[in-house]
Amino acid sequence: MIKEILIILSCVPLYIINSFCDKYISSRNGNRYNFVYNCIKFLIGSVCLLPFFIFDSSPKFRLGVVVCGIACGMMYAVSKTIILKGYEKTSVAFMTLCHSSGMIIPCVIGHFWGVEKLSIISFIGILLVIVSILLIKDSKTEKKSFELAGIIIGIIVFLASGGVMIAQKLMGLYFPEQSVSAYNFYSFVVAFLILSFFLRHNSLEIKDRKCLFLCAIGSSVSLCTISLVMTGLAGSVPSVILFPLFNGLGIIFVCIGSVFVFKEKMTTKKIIGLILGVFALCLVNF
Repeated sequence: MIKEILIILSCVPLYIINSFCDKYISSRNGNRYNFVYNCIKFLIGSVCLLPFFIFDSSPKFRLGVVVCGIACGMMYAVSKTIILKGYEKTSVAFMTLCHSSGMIIPCVIGHFWGVEKLSIISFIGILLVIVSILLIKDSKTEKKSFELAGIIIGIIVFLASGGVMIAQKLMGLYFPEQSVSAYNFYSFVVAFLILSFFLRHNSLEIKDRKCLFLCAIGSSVSLCTISLVMTGLAGSVPSVILFPLFNGLGIIFVCIGSVFVFKEKMTTKKIIGLILGVFALCLVNF
């Protein structure tokens, strides 16, 4: 299990890159390029995954891998696009919280389905991770108000994020002999095809082209790697370790990085949340 935990930890910087790219694009031009950005992201990701798809000797066209891949692609299309719109309607803190909290869904479902029972310590750890995120991303410091539309978007992001993690878990648990590369390739292609239907003819301004493509490349490569690794580990690493460790550490370091990249203030409340988050992750992995 130590090897798997080290692999998860090595993916945390990719989580930060992906989050920063999305956050940066969402702050430009009033979300004008959301669909373009995500289409480019998933198209690049599909191209990156194509060699893995071609050279993977595992079964690529069985029902399990196809259904899980399509389901994940649908969830990707929803979550990765609507979260950018959510930044406009409400605070970045609220959207980040909703996205990260999606990890609760596979943990709870796994418990009630009898796949992975939650211990009391793990359950307390999950709750403390969420509390730490609330403290770190203090919504009271945000100037944007919580509109009803923002709350609805937050719920959708929460469900879609959890849906992605459920698809990863189902693939790892029930179809481990089938192609992980094919699953990820299908998910990116499906997300690209869905989002392409919503594209509008918006000419990119010259000053926006470079940053949009750079962010799309950074986000797509990060997301590809994360998806391959998380799906590969989903069958062998319990949900109460995999998702809280990756998402919990990711949001903690995004918060720290935001101090330097986006000049956000690290308040006393956020520092307490950071310490609590580290302690909570220790409980989850106990």
